[in-house]
Amino acid sequence: MGLLYKIDKDSNGYRNYDEENLKQIEFISCMRNAGMTINKLQKYMLLYSYGDQTFEQRKQLIADQLKEIKSQVLKYKNAQQVLEYKLNHYEELTNKFNQKDAK
Repeated sequence: MGLLYKIDKDSNGYRNYDEENLKQIEFISCMRNAGMTINKLQKYMLLYSYGDQTFEQRKQLIADQLKEIKSQVLKYKNAQQVLEYKLNHYEELTNKFNQKDAK
């Protein structure tokens, strides 16, 4: 998919991952967990392969993803509040019904 670069292979064709490759894999995993698309990751990794002259472009991709995460977190927090409110409401109703039945 073009996400990893400079992976050496041994004489049998097996990949030998070095420390840099492992850092790339960790970064890719983190970005995927953060919701970054494969296309954006491919763009980022291509820019990364070009070196320091793409610093600002990579920085912008990361900033955009952070903005997206913050938006998602806010959306989830709002949903959490509604769910907690509804759950508390149903707990109160359950308690009222249990008290009526006990009488």
